[in-house]
Amino acid sequence: MGLTLEDLATDPVEIWPENVRAFDLFYSLRKQWNLAPMGGPIGLNFLVAYNRMDRMGLTPEEYNQLDEDLQVMEDAALEAMRSKE
Repeated sequence: MGLTLEDLATDPVEIWPENVRAFDLFYSLRKQWNLAPMGGPIGLNFLVAYNRMDRMGLTPEEYNQLDEDLQVMEDAALEAMRSKE
C-alpha cells in the first residue's frame, strides 16, 4: 500500500535551500497519514501539520507558502503510493 525501501533506492537528490523548510516539515509528518477504512493513505493529517507550523514563527505569507508547498508534496506522495497499488 505504500512505498518500499527499494522504491527509494535511487541516487541522492539535493534539496534547494528554499525548499528545506517544506521538506523538513513534510518529513516530520511521515507518520501522520490519514488512512481510508480499507487501509490506503488518503492524505496528511493537517491538524498536526498546522500545529507544527504554528510553532515555527512564520509570517502569514510564509505560512501560506509552506501550506501550499506541503499540499504539493502530499499530492506527489499520494500519486507515488497509488502507482504502487
